[in-house]
Amino acid sequence: MCAEQNGKVVVGFDGLDHSRETVRWAAFEAVSRDRELVVVRAIPAPLEQLTRIRLPSESVEFEPLRTECENEVNTMVSECREELPELRVETAMKLGHPAKIIGELADRADLLVLGPPEQSQPWRMLLGSTSAELVRTARPPVVVVRGERERERITTDPRQFTRVVVGVDGSRGSERALGFAHEFASRHQAELVALLSWNEVRKYTTSPTARRKLDWQQVHDTCERVLTESVAGWKEQYPDVSLHSEVVTTEGAADALFSASEQADLLVVGSQGRGPIRSSLLGSVSHAVAHYARCPVAVVH
Repeated sequence: MCAEQNGKVVVGFDGLDHSRETVRWAAFEAVSRDRELVVVRAIPAPLEQLTRIRLPSESVEFEPLRTECENEVNTMVSECREELPELRVETAMKLGHPAKIIGELADRADLLVLGPPEQSQPWRMLLGSTSAELVRTARPPVVVVRGERERERITTDPRQFTRVVVGVDGSRGSERALGFAHEFASRHQAELVALLSWNEVRKYTTSPTARRKLDWQQVHDTCERVLTESVAGWKEQYPDVSLHSEVVTTEGAADALFSASEQADLLVVGSQGRGPIRSSLLGSVSHAVAHYARCPVAVVH
């Protein structure tokens, strides 16, 4: 078990097929960042999926589980090293609640990489998944690697990235997301699209007359101003990044981001938005995007 993860890339692994793609994505990203990769295999105690009971380690026969999981992890690491000889990697394995174990190990990491929240298993729908919990609570930026089953064009090799989309709303959260997105796009030589969407009038009125009376030109101008102010200054810091700005007032933030994810290799959002365009990138939106976007999603805290 590794103790310090300062500056490392931590990835959760559970042995399933989608988790293998997640580790592969994290391995490429670790090499790109010149960071060590930490593959974490948390072994849930029996009954944890169906209850919130967390059994003490001494009450469970750990050795057979440990051996099986260790073999899975070693095989995964060998595959990554074969594809990326320059990869520096270590492993961590422990019996217990996955979100707690991974969260503790990732506390000082540069990046936490997870698979998508599972929707098909009843206990996950009732209790929530490890990914969903860590998206809310983890300290470092969290990348949820998703999209492989929905769209063949998805790439798990960040060296092939061509388009990064970042959600903007003028908040401190979206400012951090912009910083993450610029650094990522610069390192991967990808174009960057800064997207601001506001169409929240539908939340407050169902009256077509009231909507027609809204000064949409003023709404659009305000959004343009917030977006321009948000991206100002980043060009000087990242002159190599091709940045495009886009304002959407025809659909809400979540729908606009879902649409953008169709053509993106990475979608970046802040964990919670409270800026001038209120309700644009609130926590519920970023979490919805992490659950349902058509490409990997980075949630920046």
